[in-house]
Amino acid sequence: MKRSAALVAVVLATTLTGCGSQSDDAVTLWMYPVITDEAQNRAYWQQVEAGFEAEHGIRLRVELQPWATREQKLGAALMAGNGPDVVLLQPDMIPQYVEEKALLPVSEVLTGGEHTYRPSAVDALTVQGQAYGVPIYQTVTTTVYNRKLFAEAGISDLPDTWDEVRAAAPKLAAHGVPILDYAGSTEETLNMTFYPLLWQAGGTVFDEEGSRSAFSSPQGVEALKFLVDLKAMGGLPRDATTKRSGVADDALVTGRAAMAHAMVPAAARNVVQSIGAGNTVVGAPLRGHKQVTFGQPGALSLLRKAKNPDAARKFLAYMTSPKVVEKLCVQSGFFLPWTDSPPPVVDEVDKGFAQALPTARAGDAHPQARKVMALLAPHLQAALLGERTPEQALADAAGEVDALLRQR
Repeated sequence: MKRSAALVAVVLATTLTGCGSQSDDAVTLWMYPVITDEAQNRAYWQQVEAGFEAEHGIRLRVELQPWATREQKLGAALMAGNGPDVVLLQPDMIPQYVEEKALLPVSEVLTGGEHTYRPSAVDALTVQGQAYGVPIYQTVTTTVYNRKLFAEAGISDLPDTWDEVRAAAPKLAAHGVPILDYAGSTEETLNMTFYPLLWQAGGTVFDEEGSRSAFSSPQGVEALKFLVDLKAMGGLPRDATTKRSGVADDALVTGRAAMAHAMVPAAARNVVQSIGAGNTVVGAPLRGHKQVTFGQPGALSLLRKAKNPDAARKFLAYMTSPKVVEKLCVQSGFFLPWTDSPPPVVDEVDKGFAQALPTARAGDAHPQARKVMALLAPHLQAALLGERTPEQALADAAGEVDALLRQR
């Protein structure tokens, strides 16, 4: 990218501590809006700045960044040499940055804390035996149902296996209701759409060595065929092939679908508001050959070009303290990243999602993970459109992905 693009990215960032050049003795964090209420978000990070500075005598600058184009902005800033010291990353971003030698390991921060982190979270942030992220919250998705629509179709027991979903789909379709809300747009992250089904079928995105794709396996074909079969029997929304997800207007939220297989708590609360608590059921993740769902830690990573790595590590340790993490999780609606204290449960929605935490999987880590999603998504869409069989769609995608992986 051009240097000018990087400078624009930095100028556009919102800085809590005001404008001006960054001081060499300050720790700079690029943070994203995990607390959706803007005022609450700003107030929370102002308190973090004040608390850290009072405790350690080190200046902290929290620059609030938008989610949009964040990878491009971070990459441009790093190329220009004016990126942050610490940044929030998701697990599938970390292997790429490790491969590019952009991160420093932070294993000592994890082992030096007072809590036991979720093993799945630590594994998701570990590359070649070193942790490159410190979890500060945990997300999870699970199955959510509209009990009323099932009852109107004569179904008393809510389906929690693939076979039960297949059996219930025609009954709901006869009432004009698709059983499963599915967003098949190529702009969707597959972690929230196809990948949970792939994992439930026992499949993976990559082979064990990470040198080849694995999604065209019999398990992958089974997962895609599950969706194709549902679509054929009226079990998916009519626009499923191009549909985007939306917290406020998904088909389940608006009563136009009977269930969702990978819904987030914020969307589930909108379901409750739309159709009522009595009609909303937050269930366990679906079971195919396995019971698994998508859920990942949000982690702070230390950049290799940090001005003062020791000060930045002190900040990472500060961010793992219960008083800081617990408030972040309460205000964001996410869960605690550790297992040695119970997750905060505000309502029945929280209770249902908390029960899904042990089955959460952060995705298949790989430096090319996001590029693979972009290559695979159009082929999944082609299968849902009936342009190719599941076998052929996945085989074609595997050819493109394996060609990409051979370039490494």
